[in-house]
Amino acid sequence: MTLHARTFWFIPILILALLLSACGFQLRGQTHVPPQLQSITLLLGTGSQDFDRDLRIALAQAGIHVVEGTPSENLYELKVNPLDVKDTVMARAADNDITQVERRISATYFVRDEQGKALWGPRTISTSIMLNNQDAEQSLKSAYNAEQMQRASGQLADELVYDLNYATF
Repeated sequence: MTLHARTFWFIPILILALLLSACGFQLRGQTHVPPQLQSITLLLGTGSQDFDRDLRIALAQAGIHVVEGTPSENLYELKVNPLDVKDTVMARAADNDITQVERRISATYFVRDEQGKALWGPRTISTSIMLNNQDAEQSLKSAYNAEQMQRASGQLADELVYDLNYATF
């Protein structure tokens, strides 16, 4: 193979790699939670029904069985505290109306034993979203923000399950 032919094949591969890294793609692989977390109980005090639902879905997709009841010697509890939401104004219009906001959503969680002792945590997970068109009509703004928060709750739930991969007992 000549140098010109090698260069010809190298350029598309390089461009593909740059495009994937530019869009934020990360190869994470399968989730492998510790065996102690294959069955857990949940104590959710997040204040968000969307996040609670998305967390249950993410746990099920990771092969974690959620058991109703109280923690026991072989059954740990995943406790999630209320979600913390902070907004940062990113842009304003000429009339000083806010047009763009960065919303950072975070949650602190623990894995506890039957006596309430934290075995893993406190751990904080977070995600952020950009809310555009904040100077739109109130009903449009509310619907848009609610849709974006639903998307963010799914991302945050996935982050929590991914973080459980690193749990050590």
